[in-house]
Amino acid sequence: MSTELLVLLTLIVVLFLAAAGMMIWIMKLDALEKKFTGRLDFIVAPLVRPDAPEQQISLSKSEKEADRVKQLAETIIGVDLNQAETYPIKWWLVPPMTLGLSWVIIDIAGHPIGHRAFLLVVGWPFCWLFVTKFVFNWFNNKRNAKLLEQFPDALSSIVRCVRVGIPIAEALRTVSRDAMEPTKAEFQMLADKVTIGIPLDVALRELSARINMTEYQFFATALTLQARSGGGITQTLETLAEVIRKRVGLKARGYALTAEARTSAMILAVLPFIAGGGIFVMQRPYIKMLFDTPSGQSCLGAAILLMAAGMGTIQYMINNVLK
Repeated sequence: MSTELLVLLTLIVVLFLAAAGMMIWIMKLDALEKKFTGRLDFIVAPLVRPDAPEQQISLSKSEKEADRVKQLAETIIGVDLNQAETYPIKWWLVPPMTLGLSWVIIDIAGHPIGHRAFLLVVGWPFCWLFVTKFVFNWFNNKRNAKLLEQFPDALSSIVRCVRVGIPIAEALRTVSRDAMEPTKAEFQMLADKVTIGIPLDVALRELSARINMTEYQFFATALTLQARSGGGITQTLETLAEVIRKRVGLKARGYALTAEARTSAMILAVLPFIAGGGIFVMQRPYIKMLFDTPSGQSCLGAAILLMAAGMGTIQYMINNVLK
């Protein structure tokens, strides 16, 4: 009885330490964000005209403590509520689905590793957070890739409109009509905000904060400086469009160069299931040992974990090459 009590106390201490570590990590993220915001304000402050203070006009409500907690939660699980409407499924359906998936992963890992109760208590929350953040990051990266690919055409459309004498606001409206999704929806929102009277620099700042991409932030900065100080904007936007086209081309070249590795990874991932299906049809008692006996379940769980680790390593190496 004392041994069981000792194990229970150990689990409680581990959970408390994990919670404390999570809180410290969240506080560090908040401190880094405040430090970055302070440096950015210090750099941008000299560009603001002293005789014309900036009007803080925004559609969003003032930030409260609850909003900060929500932002920290978004950082932990990876969901972007500003783009949640563009996800393939409702964002609030993802955590329950990943909760079940993480339980399956822990159950599979419990056969070869053992200590299933310990893994369930300690490993399940961390596995759930990891899988949930992975799913949301996959949604965000997929949409950001489309935005980056379509952005040069949108910039070229703005340049053509400005050269023939069309104002910037109307050029944004033209992009919102002619572009494809998801660029069309983003520029539609931007054009609507400018139409109802929100200053262009405020609308652009909200656009860059919502998308959170370097190219859009540079686009917002260029148009904001042009609106405040005047001057031509066409050459800047043309240069930005050309740079983005080169980046997209290099990324496509990277995909072409890694095609062999990606094909090999796909074949290695599918081959065990094909071989297992063939053995199940020809020698069913032989393969049923993997499911009916404890040692077979341990071997099957170890094989699944090793295959997942190998596929993850290959994908990590490919992503580093593409970056």
